[in-house]
Amino acid sequence: MPATNIDVKGKIEWAKVFESNRDRAEWNVETDGEYKVTVITDKATAKSLTDAGCMKKIVEVDGGFKVTFSRPHTGMQDWMGGAPIVADKSGKSWDLESKGLIGNGSEGIVKVEIYPTRTGRTGTRLLGLQVLDHVVYESEGGSSQSSSMFQDYSSESDSPASSSQLESDSIPF
Repeated sequence: MPATNIDVKGKIEWAKVFESNRDRAEWNVETDGEYKVTVITDKATAKSLTDAGCMKKIVEVDGGFKVTFSRPHTGMQDWMGGAPIVADKSGKSWDLESKGLIGNGSEGIVKVEIYPTRTGRTGTRLLGLQVLDHVVYESEGGSSQSSSMFQDYSSESDSPASSSQLESDSIPF
């Protein structure tokens, strides 16, 4: 069976497709993390994945069929790993600096390859993602939100900390 490439069009969730936001969970230590994206697609596309031999879990959800595709950061062979290709609506490379991360609810096309493995099973590999309608990723808070943790002191002069600040910062023993 030759490898088959399939375009999976739908709503994007949990796009971890850049080196800076790849999944580095404990079970991915040997591959130094993985890139992954979840897509909610239509019934016909879900069937075409299954018919092509895709072994990924496909779950029926409100709005369609949900499936997650991934690829390792470091594969057993060079061609197996690395970040997937990410493009904007025009097909040009995604500019992370200007466009930011890809938020849940974005619309796009996830390109996957379904291929035979040496063990006689089939594998499914994330090749790329084209974002058709970008929803900007917004963090839900936490320590990564510096604007909610710190005040803007850029207009104040560089004066030493006040005594009340020093007292609260000192260790009472």
